[in-house]
Amino acid sequence: MFISSVDIYCRRFTLEIAVSSRQPTAHLTLLTPPWSLPKYFLLAPFCPLSSHIFLFAILNVVFNTSTINSSIRQIDDQSWLIEGSLLLCRQQIPSSDLASWSDGNGGFYVLSSSSKPPSETQPLRDASEIQKVYDAGAVSAVWRVGEAFIKLKKLITPNATREHTTLQYLRNKQPLDFHIPDVYYHSDLGDRYLIVLGRVPGRTLNGIWYELGETKQQECVRRIAKICMELSTWEGETISGVDGKRLTDQFLEKSTDEMSFDPGRLLENCKKIGMDCSSSVFYHADLGPGNILLDEMDGSISIIDWETVGYVPKDWIRTKFHCSSGMDLPERAGDILPTDWRVRVARELAKLGFREVVDEWVAWYGL
Repeated sequence: MFISSVDIYCRRFTLEIAVSSRQPTAHLTLLTPPWSLPKYFLLAPFCPLSSHIFLFAILNVVFNTSTINSSIRQIDDQSWLIEGSLLLCRQQIPSSDLASWSDGNGGFYVLSSSSKPPSETQPLRDASEIQKVYDAGAVSAVWRVGEAFIKLKKLITPNATREHTTLQYLRNKQPLDFHIPDVYYHSDLGDRYLIVLGRVPGRTLNGIWYELGETKQQECVRRIAKICMELSTWEGETISGVDGKRLTDQFLEKSTDEMSFDPGRLLENCKKIGMDCSSSVFYHADLGPGNILLDEMDGSISIIDWETVGYVPKDWIRTKFHCSSGMDLPERAGDILPTDWRVRVARELAKLGFREVVDEWVAWYGL
């Protein structure tokens, strides 16, 4: 069984929330495209809202006016203000003691703290060289800035493992059979997390899958399955991030639960699903085609978005490919289904001895 995007996403839906027994039900019609909403929100129409914490998270997303997607503002042609406290400047030489990276045209961007931010700034211009490439409104956003990407997200789970921590863990494990981004800068900014990541070579499989021939497609599938196998040889003590903090895999918490991602709670859930929990192994839990890049010049693979990553029961690795429609390919007319990527990877993982418990997960999750 493979859970399709139809089971998870809808383009327009009305969400009914009973505010209290003495007040009428609130009807919220959401016109926001589903891909701009966080995963726990996408599941909301299909699950009862019994948790006050979950309800608060939803209302916070809907009514929060302090959106992350407008956090970078223009000062002048060569400088920008980020989150009201970080100054981004473009100059001719890199900095020796501040975060800096190439602008791709012979210059450099330099990032520093701003003790006295300018009082007047403007929204990014449409023709700005800083381009937003991902936008989830009040939850997260990503901008392309020269040869780097600035990612900013709301810390819904403050004690979650940070992406820079996982990337450092991977660097300590080198050599790797794939590229990972360099980390130029990272910081917690109140209830938000910012990280600046270097660009990696190649194009995403999302963008080139339909252009690749069958041979190259299957080679990509085999390599990712092999990478999953190699990563699964690294073991941890709990179902958590690499530093023991929270692993925020929302498919391992029911939407009606607190979404605490407590390791003990996740272990309980995995046992209820029927996974073999005798050990926890390392896994990138979002290996969709948008997070995998292929350099067609040298055939190298790059993997990005090391946010939902950590130690899980081995059975979860293949199962996640079955149940996460977030790993689908973009829809396109023709014979190839959007599920083609994850169906193939799951099949290859089966050849390598990975089990799946997708039927048990569906029954437990309540879909």
